Amino acid sequence: MNRISLKIVVILLLSSVAALAAVPDTSYKTMKDTAFFNNRLKTYNAGLHTIECDFVQQKYMSILTEPVVSNGKFCYKNGVMIRWEYTDPFKYVIIINNGRMSIKDDEKTSSYDLTASESFNKLNTILGKILQGNVLNDKNDFTCSYYENDLNYKLVLTPGSKDIKVFFKNIVLFFEKKMFSVARVQMNEVSGDKTDILFNNRKINNEIPDDKFLLK
Repeated sequence: MNRISLKIVVILLLSSVAALAAVPDTSYKTMKDTAFFNNRLKTYNAGLHTIECDFVQQKYMSILTEPVVSNGKFCYKNGVMIRWEYTDPFKYVIIINNGRMSIKDDEKTSSYDLTASESFNKLNTILGKILQGNVLNDKNDFTCSYYENDLNYKLVLTPGSKDIKVFFKNIVLFFEKKMFSVARVQMNEVSGDKTDILFNNRKINNEIPDDKFLLK
């Protein structure tokens, strides 16, 4: 698989834990009680089985004066099944299901084995840690800076793993305090480009059939 495909996988794996509405990026101070936050994160993710929500993705590139805005729907189930369905301005589906990634672009379909290389196994491990709430425990994967304001927590993850830091300068997660869910994910690339994903209209732990994670 080429570097472009690897980059797609990294973005999907590291943003798949997200699930709520946009939050304002106001001033933040250093988080007062990181132990409380980490314990709450583990408790939340222990009870998380499915997610359905809408998303708005804004891609900022140095060659463009305005961001490229895309809309779509996101589904997640049991840590091994993920569906990104872009609906506007173009139609594009990406599914991760039990170690395979399938992509449908118009009528063209491609499939990749994510377990075929050490890099992809590493990314799958990181995804599991995110969903289990213990991604912050392994300093080899990320170092984390914690911030908060009255409404939100903000985590800045700096990659330590070579498979990730070749692409990303850092990854920023915004947690809405009241509902305690990730509301927004920013991925700041080494190149200077940035992807900003906002999540809304979430449905948590509703029944999602397995065939939702198959290309038809």
